[in-house]
Amino acid sequence: MIVASDLEGTLTTGETWRGIRAYLEAHGRAADFWLFFLSQLPEFVSSKIGLLEKREFQNRWTAKIMRLFAGQSSDQFQTVATWVAEHELLPKVRRSVMAELEAAKQNGARVMLASGTYQPVLEAFATRFGFEAVGTPLEVQNGVLTGKVIGQISVGAEKRSKLEQVLSGQVLDVAYGDTMPDIPMLELAQKAVVASGDATLEAEAKARGWRLLD
Repeated sequence: MIVASDLEGTLTTGETWRGIRAYLEAHGRAADFWLFFLSQLPEFVSSKIGLLEKREFQNRWTAKIMRLFAGQSSDQFQTVATWVAEHELLPKVRRSVMAELEAAKQNGARVMLASGTYQPVLEAFATRFGFEAVGTPLEVQNGVLTGKVIGQISVGAEKRSKLEQVLSGQVLDVAYGDTMPDIPMLELAQKAVVASGDATLEAEAKARGWRLLD
């Protein structure tokens, strides 16, 4: 049996970018974050008034914030990733979803977390539970982060594509998601489970006969 779950919003109410902000503030780099934030204000405002699609803004933000870590070694960023997982993501786990994933794992299932979250952060979270991680990889040259991600942020169709590569023709039995961009992954599974919170996806789930959790 193979089970896949989204991370942010589905398995945890924590958000990686908030964890990164907290990390920078806790390590004397608050000014770096807020200078970055100010540089993104035009696109942020555009997303709020509808000139820029919200998901597109989020994807750009996710990619650009990695510039703050350009020049760090992979080992140095692993420290950041672990801190973010421990201080932001793990404390905000949704127990209802985690209980089902852990039960599946105990029954012999292969459990994957599929997310737009950076691969090192996702792995820092997933390995705590013996889960696999399918996230957004970071560009590294000669052991040093360039400040860029590789390819597209792993959401929507991109997330499904990466999952299909990992599955290599195997069947995805169950998938968990919480927002509309999770639909491609949910459609890939034999059974789809929607963690409540997004009214639009909940309506879609009811129309398709998908299970609603919470």
